[in-house]
Amino acid sequence: MPLNPEGGFDELLAMGRGFQAAKMLSVAVDLAVFDFLEEPRSAVEAAAWLKADDRATGIFLNGLAALGLLVKGVDYFHNSKIASRFLVRGKEDYRGAILTHMQHTWDRGWNELKNTVLSGRPREEQPEKWVDAQEERDEAEVRAFICGMDAIARDLAPKVAAALDLKGVRRLLDLGGGPATYAIAFAKANPHLHAMVFDLPLPAKIAQEQIAKYGMSGRVGTLTGNFLKDGIGTAYDFIWVSQILHSHNEGQCRLIIGKCVQALNPGGALAIQDFFLDPDGASPPGAAMFGVHMLAVTPQGRAYTYGEVAEWMAEAGLAAPRHLRYNGGDATILLAKK
Repeated sequence: MPLNPEGGFDELLAMGRGFQAAKMLSVAVDLAVFDFLEEPRSAVEAAAWLKADDRATGIFLNGLAALGLLVKGVDYFHNSKIASRFLVRGKEDYRGAILTHMQHTWDRGWNELKNTVLSGRPREEQPEKWVDAQEERDEAEVRAFICGMDAIARDLAPKVAAALDLKGVRRLLDLGGGPATYAIAFAKANPHLHAMVFDLPLPAKIAQEQIAKYGMSGRVGTLTGNFLKDGIGTAYDFIWVSQILHSHNEGQCRLIIGKCVQALNPGGALAIQDFFLDPDGASPPGAAMFGVHMLAVTPQGRAYTYGEVAEWMAEAGLAAPRHLRYNGGDATILLAKK
């Protein structure tokens, strides 16, 4: 959160310590601590299950209790309500994948931020590996990334589906749609609609699993490819591009928008959701911070102002892009028709 510019040193100190709670949460998810503590257990029992040091485990569990992630009894710990809901693997509302992905971005991006600011580029352009590599270790990282996107989009997608008018849409493309969360939500809200999710092979595989899970295989399909290089199909009534542009440079963004316009039917619409900046480039705070995140983890990505993207949409042949705000935090939508 932004500092109070009139505040004291304690605010700076709290900001500097912010990594501590984040790291504790990440380690607890990685170790599956919350899986074990659905039932009350002692620190010694937890240490034995983790194959960890007794003393260190006790200190760590006390810290998690102090953060509100665990509840501590006389001689036992168990999950708090929020940890039980979101951090136990196998539960319907499990969201731990996004926290695992955040740890990956720390290890291969944020930890090198000083060098990136000085050099202009991350030392390891790792996000390309998350979506391109086929090795087993990288597939695990892809899953953390794509399932992490589902963890975020799961609450937003129904709100977006309610905010967009898709009544006349028969064929919809979700470009770079990852786990198909939005495509599934659009199809559920509009029984006449058939959606296609376009993404690279590993994300498309995860999308297929999600589509089958929700019983939408008859109305939501997948196409595999690289949207910077390959065709994305044609004759769409609506194209949805969510949280894609910020990973790319301006030239690539223009290319993506141009491909979408070419793939639309006359009268079709393109909707782009992203963390758009206001004209000042420093607000809202979440979007500005996300711009730094893209600096840390992508070769040339950044947050863009809604004015920049609206201009590219108009130049590509779309009429009067309008900025649509909904209850999606810092995420907003630019919408325009061909």
